[in-house]
Formats: sequence, C-alpha cells, structure tokens
Amino acid sequence: MEVWSLWTGLIAYLIDYLSLYLGVSEALAIILFTLLARLVLMPVSLVSSYRMCRNRLILQRLQPAVDVLKEQYPDDPAERSRQTMVLYKKHGVKMLDKTTVLNMASQAVLGIGVFQALGNILSSSRFLWIANIAKPDIALTLLVSIAMVAGMLTMPGATDQSYWLLLIPVAITAFVLISMPSALALYWATSNVVSIGQNLALQGYVSRCVKNDIRYES
Repeated sequence: MEVWSLWTGLIAYLIDYLSLYLGVSEALAIILFTLLARLVLMPVSLVSSYRMCRNRLILQRLQPAVDVLKEQYPDDPAERSRQTMVLYKKHGVKMLDKTTVLNMASQAVLGIGVFQALGNILSSSRFLWIANIAKPDIALTLLVSIAMVAGMLTMPGATDQSYWLLLIPVAITAFVLISMPSALALYWATSNVVSIGQNLALQGYVSRCVKNDIRYES
C-alpha cells in the first residue's frame, strides 16, 4: 500500500537524517529516533496508562462491594453483571475508551513501521559489543526480553495476571528477534525502557490521586 510504504520510508529517512545531521552512528540514531517517537506519542500514552492504573486501583477498592453483589445475586448472573457495571460506571471505571484505543493503534503503527523499515537494514554500524547491527545478537535479545518482563511487571494490573501469561509475548518477541537485525532489538529495548520509566512514575502519582480525590460509598 502506497501510504504504508511512505510511512516506512519516512522512518528510514528520519533515522538516516539523525545519523548524518548529528554525526552519530546509525545505531545511536535508532535509539534517538525511538526516544523522539515515544516523546511525540507521550501525551496519549500517559493519559491511557493513567486511566488504566486508576481503573486498577478503583477496582481493588470496589472489590468488597462486588463481593456483596455476588452474595445478593448468587443465582442471577445477568443481574449481578448488570449491577456490577452500574457500580463501575458510578465510579468512573471504563474498561476501554477512545484514548486507550488510540494509544494501542499508534504504538502498533510505530512498531510495525519500524519493524519493516529496519528489517532489511544493510548498515554495518557498531554499538557497544555489537559488531554489526545488521546481524542478530543473542545478548541483546536477552536484554530486550528482560526489559519486556520488567515493563510488563510495572504495567497497571500486571500483578493481577498470571506470570506465565506475561511471559508468552516475551517468548514470541525473543523468538522473532533472535534471527532479526540487532537494529530492531535496539528499538525494542529503548521503547521498553521508556515504558518502564513511565509506568513507575505513574504508579505513585495515580495512587496518591486515588487516595486523596476519590471517595466510595460502602
């Protein structure tokens, strides 16, 4: 598709431009591009992550009320679900909103675009111990996997999920990256480091907001 080709071409051009304009290696240019791209998407990403984290904290506080509804409607799951949704709506809980969808879509467009733009990279740029970012690197793939696990564990609601479920996307990503250029792993690692910092900063902030500003009826 012509529009998509323009998008992937723009990504490749911007990375080359950063490398030439700043006089840095292509590997460092990929890291800088990732940081700039995540910065541009930060407003939407922050709002989405804030709402997810806020929802999780509210759901935790509403759990006693949800348990009461289970006792009130033990044989009427439909009414129990309806009353639960009423409770959630009353306290501003939204499982999915426009901002979350926009954030997911923008991250996907960026990630897939970078994947295609760098998938066939011909650069011979070095980075730290990596002799050529056009070739796979096991150590970098391992670091990306660790960063992904850390990023997922700091995500809102991560502790409510099975750790095995969290490891599935990590295993898939590692399987893909192990045979792909290290340039892709550099993008992935940088993006995950940004996500970790963002998640950690939001957790403390949202916890204070919920504690100070939200009141519930028992």
